[in-house]
Amino acid sequence: MSTAKTTGKAYGKQANGSGTHSPTQRGSRVFWALGVIMLALLTAAAAIGVRYAGDLASLRRIAFHRTVSHGGQWIPASRTSPTFIHALIATEDATFYTNWGVSFEGTLRALWVDLRTGQFTQGGSTLTQQLIRDLLLTPRKTLTRKFTGSVLSLYTTALYPKQEILTMFINEVYLGDGAYGIQSAAERYFGLPASRLNLAEGSLLAGLPQAPSAFDPLAHFSLAKARQREVLSRMVATGMISPRQALAAYHAPLPLR
Repeated sequence: MSTAKTTGKAYGKQANGSGTHSPTQRGSRVFWALGVIMLALLTAAAAIGVRYAGDLASLRRIAFHRTVSHGGQWIPASRTSPTFIHALIATEDATFYTNWGVSFEGTLRALWVDLRTGQFTQGGSTLTQQLIRDLLLTPRKTLTRKFTGSVLSLYTTALYPKQEILTMFINEVYLGDGAYGIQSAAERYFGLPASRLNLAEGSLLAGLPQAPSAFDPLAHFSLAKARQREVLSRMVATGMISPRQALAAYHAPLPLR
């Protein structure tokens, strides 16, 4: 009788005690798991830095070569219409001057949607990430490419002033109809230097990087105007222009060539 009771007590103790983990033990395991993941990410980031060290040091030369090899003309951001710069930043990267080359909120949001849908369709890229993708990576959307691009964008922000990153981007970016860079695009579409673009013209061109062929105003004017409306709305939302200025710019004539 006593043996049965002893066995029953032992079994009950094992089932209710030693067979489970306390909250402290579970927390400790999660902590160590996160530590291992963080160490793996830092190791991967260091390896990427070593792998692309030469390219990062020569980024301006690579951007310049891409521009001129496609017949583009290189100009500094300081000689570009401020309205185009403001429209571009409001549309593509509203926190450009304060972020570290990566929008962590946008990246996590895009990653969550991608993982849920099983498709890599979301953006969330900053101007710096787009620059790195164009110059050093491929447009193919994979988790590896996105992680590599994010790491390289952090390195780029540490190495280059924001104005230099902006100059590289506005010169190498493809803006449709065979135009690489804002100077070539301004001349191609309007017969103007980039420094003379007004709000209507600048907002139209600032909407092109997302899909330059689809929004080409010479081929798809209605789509280009719809995209221009989005750009002007974002400029209003970020306080760069007033609703009245946006409406006037939207209805202003566009002297397309």
